Amino acid sequence: MSKSYAFATISLDNMAGGLERNIIRVANRLSKEGNKVALITFDWETANSFYPIEEEVSWYKVATSKPHQPVSFINRLKLILKIRRALKEMNTSVIICFHHGILARFLLASIFLRVGVVASERNSLTIYDHIKRSKWNLNFLLLAFVKRITVQFETYRKTYPPIWRRKIDVIPNPVYPSNQFANPGERNKDGKYSILTVGRLCTQKNYVSLLKAFAQLEREFPDWELIIIGDGNDHVVLHELADKLNINEKVKFIPATDEIFTYYSEAHIFCLPSQWEGFPNSLAEAQAHGLPAVGFKGCAGVSDLIDHQRNGLLAEGNGNVESLKEMLQLLMAAPDKRIEFGNIAVQSIQQYAPENIYPLWKKTISKVADH
Repeated sequence: MSKSYAFATISLDNMAGGLERNIIRVANRLSKEGNKVALITFDWETANSFYPIEEEVSWYKVATSKPHQPVSFINRLKLILKIRRALKEMNTSVIICFHHGILARFLLASIFLRVGVVASERNSLTIYDHIKRSKWNLNFLLLAFVKRITVQFETYRKTYPPIWRRKIDVIPNPVYPSNQFANPGERNKDGKYSILTVGRLCTQKNYVSLLKAFAQLEREFPDWELIIIGDGNDHVVLHELADKLNINEKVKFIPATDEIFTYYSEAHIFCLPSQWEGFPNSLAEAQAHGLPAVGFKGCAGVSDLIDHQRNGLLAEGNGNVESLKEMLQLLMAAPDKRIEFGNIAVQSIQQYAPENIYPLWKKTISKVADH
């Protein structure tokens, strides 16, 4: 007998991030297995998904105001009522909220409904070391009332209050194996080498540090270029910084693209200089394509995927430009090491193959649906 499940997040409208890709992949997979699955987002009816959604997956767009913007009290009430109508219409037994930031609305909407709520955490709690908001906010405290919490690495469990740890399940993101691989030891067809990074152009990804580090290396390595793929609010700021550092001819800014796997296979080093992460999808995908990686030791998620001196290098701290430069320099100067690390990267990422991850989702959901 099929079950009915809902996956909820703020917005999917033309969003090309890792959260959006993962929530859609899980929903699609459960739907293909014969379950009734819905997506609930705070989008307008005109919203379109960057990633394909299976026809059988319902998408409830319940916006009462623009997503990611402050919401008035009246619009918040209207939003909760629209969510409740969606939950009743699909007769769902489990709601999986992607990140605790939306918990209050879904817990209120599900009062007196036979619905179990799961909080699927999409960031390490180290995010609160970098933003103004306190970790001990209302939505975080509401984790006390959910049935299960999912985190993406075992190392994240200890960052939660001990009383909640027993209801935490570790579910990494699935990483699909690649059928095309990078050749990090040899020049590309244009006779160049490249450092690639992929992600939203925002403070979290810390591309400022990467641009500054690359600026110190471009004269020593004239055949290297930096490729930054993604969209975001920091687009102008990063362009201006590249110009100020006199490296704009060596830096390529490319919008989010569905041809991303081609860029992985043509790159030589992947660098993710983030301040915080959840499960860094772009890093994992780069590793699946055989790329050696560089990131910061102080960034949760990045340090879980990069095994220092085995499949990549970890720069000291979190934002240390000099250390990042040194790690990039070591790999740029060592083609044999890039090949070695890249080969190990492919092996190390196999533990996250979809056939290992989707059963974990089904197990967690069953714990909630069956009680």
